[in-house]
Amino acid sequence: MTVTHPEPGTAVDGLPGFHHRYAEGNGTRIHYVIGGAGPAVVLVHGFPFTWAVWRELMPMLAAQGYTVLAPDLRGMGDSDPAESDTFAKTNVAEDIRQIVLGLGLGPINLVGMDVGGMVVYAYASRHPDEVRRLVLSETLIPGFGLEEMMNPSVEGGTFGFGFHGQVDLATFLTQGKETEYLTPFYRLTSVRPDAEEYGVAHYLPHFTGPNGIRGGFQHYGAMIEDGKANRAEFTTRLPMPVLALNGDHGYYRDQLLAGVREVAENIETDVIAQASHAYAFDNPQATAERFRQFFAVSDTERLVIVDEIRQFMARYAYYADHKQFDQLARLFAPEATFTIYDPQGVQVMQMAGPKEIEDVITTSVGDATAIHHLFSFTTEVHSPVAASSTINMEDWIDGSTLTVRGYGHYHGEFAKVDGSWRIEKFVQTRLRTDVLP
Repeated sequence: MTVTHPEPGTAVDGLPGFHHRYAEGNGTRIHYVIGGAGPAVVLVHGFPFTWAVWRELMPMLAAQGYTVLAPDLRGMGDSDPAESDTFAKTNVAEDIRQIVLGLGLGPINLVGMDVGGMVVYAYASRHPDEVRRLVLSETLIPGFGLEEMMNPSVEGGTFGFGFHGQVDLATFLTQGKETEYLTPFYRLTSVRPDAEEYGVAHYLPHFTGPNGIRGGFQHYGAMIEDGKANRAEFTTRLPMPVLALNGDHGYYRDQLLAGVREVAENIETDVIAQASHAYAFDNPQATAERFRQFFAVSDTERLVIVDEIRQFMARYAYYADHKQFDQLARLFAPEATFTIYDPQGVQVMQMAGPKEIEDVITTSVGDATAIHHLFSFTTEVHSPVAASSTINMEDWIDGSTLTVRGYGHYHGEFAKVDGSWRIEKFVQTRLRTDVLP
């Protein structure tokens, strides 16, 4: 089977708003699909799959207001082959992390299934501050339960891990027979009647040819050392909320949950109904709804964000009162607008971008003394990186020719970029202006 790799930047057929991209780094080239806007959800597949196992789920998450990113693991899909000694899960996680950091997407909601679950555990355990929520699904954690399931003599254990881990032997025995070997996997890991047809069309072509199936086996070849590394580097439990997720016809639910209880504090567990190992393919609607619940802003996060917006606006008032208009302008996003209305509802002016905002305010205030009083905040948190607030305001401006006291409110729309809040849209509406003697 011949595979034609998509060109960078091309649209994904049948997925409006999603595009193919590539990232060079960490010694390889990784293909990924990305679309949507908002906080990031990163979806990491397993073997013998590609990013396309998430295909039907991705537009549903984008419609919920997320940036959705699904990479192909090194050696699989449209990502480049790599040497066997580069498949430690920490290194594979670094492939994905460099994409995330390059796009400025953190902190992320991170999801992994099968081998991808082992990768995202490595990511989250080594970089916990960069992961907001973690989903470990249809997987086992190296060092915390995987090894027992690699023993066929143990109940539930399977020869597959050990066989695949003998990379050269497994490749020798299956190369040229990929269709016969892998096609049953697609049928056995799904409850959908079209699973085999879909797998043969979307996954199988990437596992044929000289480097095809070997790239999948290489991930297994590192698992024993992955477990040793996870154990050696385990010092504290994962701080972020963790969802242990399986299909109701999936695998290793008890073993996964036991491992998660060893490595995490804040745990949820659930099953996706009418789904097997490839649960997001089997039941994307139920998966999207469960992710929506898990990724939602918690009460604690909401309180923190409300307080952050209050402190942010306190800085705004400080900069305005002390005429530090260059600092004030830096509180605005590059494409921000600032609109002012008078008590009659007539637009007085609109400024666009930090430089114009700084210049206009500097000229308008001149030598006057200004005092701003902000109170009675009403803040709505839309996501971990988006909020809006209505703020009652009173200001007093004492100039050489005129002294006025004004009353009204600000309405601000805020976005968190690279860990800092910025104003995207700001409206000042004056309800009353008194000219003082």
